[in-house]
Amino acid sequence: MICARCDKQIEGEPLPIAVETGSGVSATIYICRTPCRSAPQQR
Repeated sequence: MICARCDKQIEGEPLPIAVETGSGVSATIYICRTPCRSAPQQR
């Protein structure tokens, strides 16, 4: 699985985050459990 924050392969168990996209709709993204840096294109 790829981390939504750093855009790298997640090692171990991912941390699911529910993000509201509007009108009561939500999406679940997955990030690393350990602190990671944002990918360069997301800055």
